[in-house]
Amino acid sequence: MISPTSLLLLLLTLLAPWPTQVQLTAATDVSGMIAQVCDHTLNKRLCRSVLETGGEASDLPGLARIALRAALAKASAVSNRITDLARAARPDPFVRQCLADCSDDFQDAMDQIEDSLSALDSRGYDDVSAWVGAAMNDADSCEEGFKSKMGYRSPLTDMNAAFHDICTIALAVNNLLIET
Repeated sequence: MISPTSLLLLLLTLLAPWPTQVQLTAATDVSGMIAQVCDHTLNKRLCRSVLETGGEASDLPGLARIALRAALAKASAVSNRITDLARAARPDPFVRQCLADCSDDFQDAMDQIEDSLSALDSRGYDDVSAWVGAAMNDADSCEEGFKSKMGYRSPLTDMNAAFHDICTIALAVNNLLIET
């Protein structure tokens, strides 16, 4: 089940007003593409950081690949944190079950981001949107598991939020690809 906040973020990203004429040509420089993409995200600073430091890109598909790889790296970091939390302490049965569920959720999220990278390579931009959205939904499921019992809070909230933010960057780039 997708949380209301995640649904709102996803809808804002997908329905954000795009320029009526996308002026992305071979003459458009990468920094101009990054500025155009990041202008349509909620966290412009993170967007610029991810796209500017994620490697070389000369076109929108390259920027999408950078964003998807950053999302994959964040999902992997969350997965590693889940493993560390499960090993570090002897959590009560509820927390242990939540961590096991989160582990499954983030394995699914990593698989979906990898599927997104494959879809990107074959210009399946609608599939990229679907897979990234599904990955975001998996992160939501992880969070919701902890909220299902009064008095518990997810130890992964900040990392899940960062994963969501990076996914919205990938969606913003992908939206430009769909429009061009």
